[in-house]
Order: sequence, then C-alpha cells, then structure tokens
Amino acid sequence: MAAGATGGPGTPARATAEARLCEKGVNRMSNNRVVADANRCIGCGTCMAACIEAHDIPGNVAAPRLRVTRTYSVSAPVACHHCEDGPCARACPTGALFFDAANKRIGVREENCIGCKSCVAACPFGAVSVVSAKVPVIMGDIQVGEQVKSFVLKCDLCVDRENGPACVEACPTKGLVKLDADELERIRAARERAAAEAEAASLAGIAAAS
Repeated sequence: MAAGATGGPGTPARATAEARLCEKGVNRMSNNRVVADANRCIGCGTCMAACIEAHDIPGNVAAPRLRVTRTYSVSAPVACHHCEDGPCARACPTGALFFDAANKRIGVREENCIGCKSCVAACPFGAVSVVSAKVPVIMGDIQVGEQVKSFVLKCDLCVDRENGPACVEACPTKGLVKLDADELERIRAARERAAAEAEAASLAGIAAAS
C-alpha cells in the first residue's frame, strides 16, 4: 500500500472516504455552525442586514439566511444548525443541499433548487425556506428576458467570504460566534464532565446523609 493511503486520521485516503460518505448522506464528522448567545442578543437585526448584504450578488437573492426571534423576555437569531444527519440534505432530490465535507457544513447549490420545499418540511428548526425571484436570461452578452427561479435560503456559513460569516462579524454585542467541530467537541466534553461531577457530588451527599 502506498504511503499516505493507510486511511488513518488526516490522511488523503481518509479524507476521500469521508467525502464519498458525505455525498451519500452519511456524515461521520461534526459540522461547523453559528451559535447565538441569547444573553447578549439585543434583537437589533444587524445580523439579518449583514446576511442580506453578503448575499446581494448576481445569481443569488438578497434575503436573510437567519431570523431574529423575539419573546417578551429574550431574543436570538435562529439559523441552520448544519445537523450531522442533515435531514434537509437527505430530503433534497436534486442535491441543492448537500453534505459538504470540505467545509464541514450542509452546503447549498442554488442552481439545483427546483422549489419543491422538501427541505423546508424536513428541517426541525424552521431554518430553511424557499423563495422565488426573477433572474435575467442571458444569451451571449445580451439579456433577452427574465425567468422565475427558486432559491433555497439557509445559512451557508459564508464560506466564500474572507472574514467568515457576515452575521458574526456585524453583531454589535458579539452575540454570535462560529464554532468549529473541535470547539463543539470541547463544549460537549465539558458538559459531560460537569454532569458527571454533579451526579457524583449528589451521590456523595446521599451517602453522607445516610
């Protein structure tokens, strides 16, 4: 077997295998995502405005990929969780939504969207929507008309943007942060340790009382 093709962590063979699994809808990696801190959110909507501006480009639609939800006591933006099992990507019949192994996210291929809204029905967080917009019909260098095109709207993590997610950069209170897979794993491990320590302390208290 050639060097570097052993399939161990970080090797080209492992990366290729993971990419193939992702294309088949089998994601064995933790995805990146943008997380909101409700204690910092002031409901200003700056994140939505930044998202609109970031996507106001030819071939796309200027609309927010996250929405600020407000109650009487709290506010926070709701965005795609980039779920590891990606129910939206599994439901999409055309690959408009797909498991993006390179960027550890649920990616978007706008050109594939047919407006069927299967992804909207599949998303458990209400973080996916589909809209229609008029786009130019081009022949050569000349616009010959317009046609209606469907667009799936969800967080794409602004992977083509040098400074990362526009919403994170724009938030005036630093209430949004992009967490990578390693950081998410550290948070999970820390919570597990805290829960185990709390349970051990509780059992010790019961034993002492008896």
